[in-house]
Amino acid sequence: MATGTGGRRWLPGKKTLGIVAVVLAVLAGVGWWAKPVWQPWWYAATLCGGNLSGGELADLLPNERLRAGKDTFGSGSSLLRCGVNENDGRHFVLKIEAQTGVGAVADPMALEFTIPSKPHYAFPRSVPGFYGQFGPVIIQECPKLGRDSRGRTQRLVTTVYVHAVEDDPSPQSLRTAVRIANGASAEIGCGAAPLPLPDDVEPARKLTLSQTKDTMCGWLAGARLPDSPSGKEWRVVAPTDARAPITSCSLIDSGTGQSAVDLTGWYGDWTDEPFEMLFAANVRIPEGRSPRDAMLGPHFGRAKARCGREAANFLADSHARGSSRSALPMSEVRDLLNRFAADQAERRGCTGLELPDTTVHPSGH
Repeated sequence: MATGTGGRRWLPGKKTLGIVAVVLAVLAGVGWWAKPVWQPWWYAATLCGGNLSGGELADLLPNERLRAGKDTFGSGSSLLRCGVNENDGRHFVLKIEAQTGVGAVADPMALEFTIPSKPHYAFPRSVPGFYGQFGPVIIQECPKLGRDSRGRTQRLVTTVYVHAVEDDPSPQSLRTAVRIANGASAEIGCGAAPLPLPDDVEPARKLTLSQTKDTMCGWLAGARLPDSPSGKEWRVVAPTDARAPITSCSLIDSGTGQSAVDLTGWYGDWTDEPFEMLFAANVRIPEGRSPRDAMLGPHFGRAKARCGREAANFLADSHARGSSRSALPMSEVRDLLNRFAADQAERRGCTGLELPDTTVHPSGH
């Protein structure tokens, strides 16, 4: 401690203490109000197993006082969670989950597809995911975890809930999801191959029929197709890889720019319940039939198979814009669904393919 002349200790006066107190208060206030500036980099370094990017978080997080949420990364759990909450600690602005186990797909997918809908394919084909109602979702198979007691493939599902901070996909939210998926796969021992970071949001590219030959929708290139509603040429949107957890081929009427039929394949036992709900709620099921059957409704159809000892469901959805009727005759929709399902079953080694018959069941409403 400092001393004055003659060896006496020097003590600050009241005026000096007041100045020091003011300076400390100003510094504390500046630090608090500057908190949003340094928060994202602090979160990136301390949350989610260090798998985040400070720059990407800075773009995602709103400029307000925030608090770190519960973090289970590094805990050895099969359910990894982390995130950022509002200052009240009760509402999140960013929530991240990565999980494996029997409910890994069913639980988060229940929020997305209580009734099957068309995902937004914002990732490049090399990333097995989509942008859902609440943010990015990635579903990966885990080769090192083997199968569960029912013979089902173990999967890692990564979800990033960003609906509080963005309305549409951004490169930052997509890259955040990929970073978490890669980190969680390593931590849990999933064994999935590392995913590349996307550079941007993938646009929906409309291909000519001949351009589909090297895509998952190549079967359309040599197929007999119905005329488009406008009579113009068909275009195809083929956004997914052949091994994606949800696959897709869409026929686009180039005269209107609208989709005339969306064909999707859904893989895993978790898909059965949403499809049963779809048909039970929208189709008048006759006596002797079940919403579990392959069948046609007023503007959609379903086919079924077993792929890798799990259920697979194939959906054809055809809507005329501004109408409850189908954009194409259901006989043509059925033909396209049957060929799509057959092609998918061959690609994936599926068995027990069930196709709908020609009966179009009326609406259940």
